[in-house]
Amino acid sequence: MGSPLIIRLFVTIYVILCLALSWILAWILQVLLMIVTYPFKSRAWQQDQCGYIFRYVNFISTDVVNPFWKVNILRPMPEVRSRKLLVMMNHLSSADPFIMIRAILPHDASWVAKDDLFRVPFGGWCLHNADDLKVCFKDKRAGFETVKGTVGVMMEVARAKLRRGRRLAIFPEGIRNRNPAGGLLPFRLGFFTLAVEEDATIVPVAISGTENCWPRGSPLMDRADVYVSCGDPIEAGQFETAEQLRDRVWAAITELREKHPDIKGLQAKKED
Repeated sequence: MGSPLIIRLFVTIYVILCLALSWILAWILQVLLMIVTYPFKSRAWQQDQCGYIFRYVNFISTDVVNPFWKVNILRPMPEVRSRKLLVMMNHLSSADPFIMIRAILPHDASWVAKDDLFRVPFGGWCLHNADDLKVCFKDKRAGFETVKGTVGVMMEVARAKLRRGRRLAIFPEGIRNRNPAGGLLPFRLGFFTLAVEEDATIVPVAISGTENCWPRGSPLMDRADVYVSCGDPIEAGQFETAEQLRDRVWAAITELREKHPDIKGLQAKKED
């Protein structure tokens, strides 16, 4: 059960204001960085640093100074030596990318985001400056079908990032889960194929509680306790097919999530 309407309104206004201010600040810092380093730094280096700026500023605004979302890291991100690393997590809410910054720090990653987000003033411009990965969807009447020819281009950009040691942050479900109590949605195969082809490492991450931070379909946010668990690294090279790897990561995230206090509470209620 959510908080009273007045509380949710206050939380929403507070978080939106913090985000707006942080996005403006992040964009200004990114532009200054690109101007100052233009003569002697590569575009890839600038993009990576722009990503760090955007994520750190978001971390401060939505986590450090946000008293309404309590983030509990039950299992921290393991140290991984592999240059080719994908962080894969389940997807419940628009709050997920902000919550996950704490788990990934002090590292950063290139995030996969739908194309609409790149058009948001300042925030979208920051995503563009960081060269995050854009998924282009057709209009809503076409469901979640992607624009023909765009996925292949995005995957090649992702491949190039992996090869130069840039981490990727992926929601393999592809969309937010409308029914968290019903378990994870099926995972899309694309990035698992990439992981197998590139002999990459995957860190599975389970998230729960963010559906209460910012419920899907609602403009209002709320107070919430969030739980994050990072699993042991999974080496893609140990699997013969992308399908086998996908199923292993799905099972790992499911197992991690079932140990979260809020999920245990839901399961106990079902048994009663």
